[in-house]
Amino acid sequence: MLPPLSALRTFDTAARHLSFTKAAEELCVTQSAVSRQIRLLEDFLELKLFERRHRSLTLTAEGERYQRDIAGIFAQMDLATRQLRRDRRRETLRIQTYTTFTMRWLIPRLGRFHEKFPEIEVQLTASLKPVDFTNSDIHGAVRAGRGEWPVRADKLCDTYLVPVCSPELARTAFQGEGAATLEDKPLLHSLGRPNDWQVWCKGAGMPYVDLDRGHRFESSSMSYQAALQGLGVAIGQRFLVEDDLRSGLLVAPLDLHVHSDETYYFMSSPRYAGTPRLELFREWLMEEARTTSHSFEPSDRAPA
Repeated sequence: MLPPLSALRTFDTAARHLSFTKAAEELCVTQSAVSRQIRLLEDFLELKLFERRHRSLTLTAEGERYQRDIAGIFAQMDLATRQLRRDRRRETLRIQTYTTFTMRWLIPRLGRFHEKFPEIEVQLTASLKPVDFTNSDIHGAVRAGRGEWPVRADKLCDTYLVPVCSPELARTAFQGEGAATLEDKPLLHSLGRPNDWQVWCKGAGMPYVDLDRGHRFESSSMSYQAALQGLGVAIGQRFLVEDDLRSGLLVAPLDLHVHSDETYYFMSSPRYAGTPRLELFREWLMEEARTTSHSFEPSDRAPA
């Protein structure tokens, strides 16, 4: 049989302060109400918990032991209550993107979203398949294209293609005769974006480059990692390699940018249109994209 919870709470508070007056202030009750609750608990236990003197209040030996035992219980109850309330306030946001976009750009910035909106938990998945809002529960998706979708699609950024490699490879392979070309340079290809090298070579006026040679990787992210390791020259999407270019981990040895006809968009699910979590993420994502786009201006663009 348990004593009344209100009496236990009052005892725990009074024992911490060793003062009925301070306990009353914390519990927002009168001092007489505290005295009644303590008396109720002592009657229930059939023992004294406090020694009351003229100007002081102390715990009896039984009171000290009881206070130690129940203090942890109230701390656990408080923690469980706070956790439950936090869990109820949490909202999950399901976003589908590309692997390379997620690894190279979104994840390094996602901490800023969490700082602003800690109650929203983002669930990221990656896929190259067409987005199906009808038969899925995703809230939004990042896709590259021309914006011709039957749902809301907000432009994030244009895509400029530029060859990138490690600083060491740039110093050794792009020196002397033929330095301004890709002849005899080791090329790195992405199977996920098989046409990027062709688009860049055509736009840069280098249609003669042999594109059949070089290592091939499943994703652009893999080809960028290979470039970081000095294995060759990858064709980079400037938006996604900007951080490494700014840090010096990668360099653009030719610094010639070719505009791709694909643009990155954020697509919103009609089912969740207007929901606060989706709108907050969409606005945050667009602002981050604007910041990245404004942080660079291609110094040398191939003529359109």
